[in-house]
Amino acid sequence: MNAVMKVANAILLVLMAMVQSQCTKTMNELKTEQLADLSRQVTVAAISSANGDLTDTNIKYFGRWDFSSSTRYISRWGGAYLKVRFTGTTVKIKLGNRSNYYVKIDNGPWLSYYGVTGTVNLTPTPLASGTHTLSVAQGKDYDYIFNFQGLVLDPGATTAAPPVGNDLVEWIGDSITAGYTNSQAEVSDYAWVCSEAMGTEHTQIAYPGICLVSGFTTNPGMDVGYFKLQSPNNTASPPWDFTRYTAKLVVINLGTNDNNKKVPATTFQSTMTTFLANVRAKYPGAEIFVMQCLKNGIMSTPTKAAVKARQTAGDGKVIYINTTNWVTSADYNPDGLHPSNDGHKKIANLLNPILSPYLSSATPFYLDRCDATTGWASSNVLSINTADKKEGSGALQSTGSSSDEFKKVFTTPIRTGASAATGSIQFWYYVSDVSRLSSSNQIEVGSGGGANVKEYNWKIGTLVNGWNLITKPISAAGITNGTPDLNAINWIRIYHAKTGSVTTRIDGLRIIP
Repeated sequence: MNAVMKVANAILLVLMAMVQSQCTKTMNELKTEQLADLSRQVTVAAISSANGDLTDTNIKYFGRWDFSSSTRYISRWGGAYLKVRFTGTTVKIKLGNRSNYYVKIDNGPWLSYYGVTGTVNLTPTPLASGTHTLSVAQGKDYDYIFNFQGLVLDPGATTAAPPVGNDLVEWIGDSITAGYTNSQAEVSDYAWVCSEAMGTEHTQIAYPGICLVSGFTTNPGMDVGYFKLQSPNNTASPPWDFTRYTAKLVVINLGTNDNNKKVPATTFQSTMTTFLANVRAKYPGAEIFVMQCLKNGIMSTPTKAAVKARQTAGDGKVIYINTTNWVTSADYNPDGLHPSNDGHKKIANLLNPILSPYLSSATPFYLDRCDATTGWASSNVLSINTADKKEGSGALQSTGSSSDEFKKVFTTPIRTGASAATGSIQFWYYVSDVSRLSSSNQIEVGSGGGANVKEYNWKIGTLVNGWNLITKPISAAGITNGTPDLNAINWIRIYHAKTGSVTTRIDGLRIIP
């Protein structure tokens, strides 16, 4: 039991004793010196528990950590890191294994500590007195063990919780995502650089040489390894507990090693399709991005087919990223396969505008906020519901049994700035009774001013009673009578055939670039 809990229990026992003895004194009559002494004990206990050891809850951990030991916390995936604030002028870290570590203090650069273990002084030149922010990451090609045993602070110094990003991005990949051959491993790879630029926390579930498909290398493929606490070279690893954190975005970059190991395209496609479904089961609300392999579009055909299969199955939050011509030979290390530090920065800069609109901090671009019926038409009774909405002042509501629920011609075409390759349409869709919906349905967005002219269209997909968040990648849309101009959108319609009267609503209709 830690010191704070002991003092809290002591206070509780005092209060219980007062009640049991039917003490007639009120709390205000309790001796001032007793309360003051208890207060001092709580303060001292709180300070002593914020001293940088393994019980210190101010230290925040990112990655897949094993907290089962009371003497060391261990991660066996590269790119695991911790963050904390501390007072004083010096800080040391206690490490239980020899490896490469990367340290950032305040707004300084990442400093490398190669091949260190034991108690490592992170401030050989003392800092100015005050409060500082510390981040420590680990990564060494094929050797991903971060054995953390606590911090050593100045006498009397304490810790505090550090700033933490609102969202977390999980990156799944092979040696490229692991920063293989980079000067600072994960800290200098595209996944880390992109996440830091977006202000998100991040995990890198990546390992050099790994395939997606198991059975073609000594270690399991990512189809098995991703779901483990430890990296695939730890074949006896227990499963990972996915309740420990939730990813806002998942980015997958796999296929390079499958190609090198001659995995058949059909096998890769079916395995990727299943893998995407399994990742979705772990993160029901995440946007899942699947990158085309950076080198020569390797495995692009089966990768796109797997993404399309998931979209067809109703998962509109799986998005394919076309990386054609993102990097050239000048962006690679001498091996011609792994990007250089500058190559990783280039990839990160190209990913940033694709991923950023899906973060919690993004400012949505609305085609229509659905707060008024102005300009909208319906074959049913159309109204605004101000009591049950998802954003703004209301939600557009249709009640009746006709197919046409919502349609609008925009008198001024809308410039969305979206890309057909990476953009999506997203909105909230409410259904009162899904059992009365028939299979004939569609979402239509176009620049032809009406139905079936320069139109993107999608099936709505699987629904539940109540609100559903609908996300449809533009790359997955059908196209009718000409490709729409995403910078001149002037038409939208949502229809759904019915077997009886149904109430539907839409809200927050937006385009994500």
